[in-house]
Amino acid sequence: MPRMVTASRLALCASLLLTSCASHHRRPATTFTWVVGQGCPAFDPQGPPEAVRWALERMRSRGLVERDSSGRIVPMAAERWEVSADSLRWTFHLRAGLVFTDGSPCTSADFARALQAGFARRDHSTQRWLLGALAGLDRARPGKPLPRLGLATPDGLTLEFGLAHPDPRLLEILALPGMATPWHVSGKTGGWPAGLGPYAPVRESDTRWVLARAASAAWLTGEPGAVADTLQVRFAMGASRVHFLLRSGVADLAWPLPPGAFALPAPAGYRTVAREATPARRLLLVMRADLPPTSKPAARHALAHGLHRGDLAERLGMHGGAPAAWLAGGTPFEFPTRSEEEVRGWLERGDLGRSMHVGMTYSSDGVGGEVARGMQGEWAKFGLDVELQPVRAISFGARALDPAGANIMLIEEQALFDDPAAELAGYVLPMRDPPVGAFRTNWRTREFDAWIAPGPPRATLDRAFAERRLGEEDIVLPLSGLRWVWFQRAGGPDAPFHPRFGPAGAEPRMSPGGNASGGSR
Repeated sequence: MPRMVTASRLALCASLLLTSCASHHRRPATTFTWVVGQGCPAFDPQGPPEAVRWALERMRSRGLVERDSSGRIVPMAAERWEVSADSLRWTFHLRAGLVFTDGSPCTSADFARALQAGFARRDHSTQRWLLGALAGLDRARPGKPLPRLGLATPDGLTLEFGLAHPDPRLLEILALPGMATPWHVSGKTGGWPAGLGPYAPVRESDTRWVLARAASAAWLTGEPGAVADTLQVRFAMGASRVHFLLRSGVADLAWPLPPGAFALPAPAGYRTVAREATPARRLLLVMRADLPPTSKPAARHALAHGLHRGDLAERLGMHGGAPAAWLAGGTPFEFPTRSEEEVRGWLERGDLGRSMHVGMTYSSDGVGGEVARGMQGEWAKFGLDVELQPVRAISFGARALDPAGANIMLIEEQALFDDPAAELAGYVLPMRDPPVGAFRTNWRTREFDAWIAPGPPRATLDRAFAERRLGEEDIVLPLSGLRWVWFQRAGGPDAPFHPRFGPAGAEPRMSPGGNASGGSR
């Protein structure tokens, strides 16, 4: 009986926010429950790339433009855009009447503030690197006030970008999660602030969110729009807790799955779904170039030769995908031969003694938790003492970017888009900026400046040269491809799938009057 009372209250909250409340013929209110196999992430919209936080943000707010599940860039908060003949000025016209879910108006100034917040980050420079074509951004320095930028808001419905040089990927960049997504943060203490929808919070805590379809996002959701009137998000750490919720019949979807989820009996009434990610996801072994002993190439080579690809693939199980490449479109990574002779030889050449101690950090809630202990055992057979340093997923992003982090990291990485130069930029520490992307290698080199330095590329990327140098350094090893994997209620409709966010609790659509035709030149 208590559960029935709760369900009725949730349906009532949802109905108050529906745009069709006044309709005489109401359809039955629906509820969708998504179990997240980790803790609730902190609000950090310009934070380093992270799939779960991005998926949650997508439920609460939207940006100027977006890449849909078919791969097209479509308008979102921007109704249309115009491009000058020389491609140096882009003008975005917002939809009239945009309103945050708390009722506050949303204007072009909110989008400008979101962009500027990303430029001012001191832990990573992803947004500064991606939007490096913006006039004036080349003069930005970490911890310093932003210079005058080619970013203007002539009025509340217009946002202008003035570029120093043409960037044919500007729309792709603006479509990345968090890049140009506004939030109404003033007057809000704790929790997540109001966004542009499609959902508004009804109840919010560290263990559960209850979100209802927002009337303010009618332009976005349309019919049927969001997958349900009420979206419940349950944050559950550990395989046993996730399976308990599945056995109780509470969940419609469980993703991401914590380590050990497949070691328990498959929950009755649910099926396992696995799909390839686009762009590709990979499990990376990252070895810091500035922390001894991995600051020595010999130490990195010894660790690389202490692993066996077959054992790793077996431990990954359902999560594992096709062999990964260093760079998009490149040849599959040729895994170093597991050899005690090679390990001993590199230890001797590096004057590292007969054994070596390093620390390895990884997300204890992620794929790294499936394989870390097995990797530790393999290395131990050759006298390589690897101390495991697990970190909860909600804290792992800060740890992976920490200048005083561990020697080794296991990173679940998905490329920002299919651009090998963008991937390469994440492997090399910029000369004057913090890292690009979600982790820090502290590898400094000028060899790739022609492709990844600020300003327009000066040459076509020589992928063969780049991969050869990556192989010589062993800074980043692509251990395996990764798929999106989740549990879903059997017999029910498929959970909407997005190639970047994995399964989603909602799939907002444009209303019939929305302009999905793009821009003009």
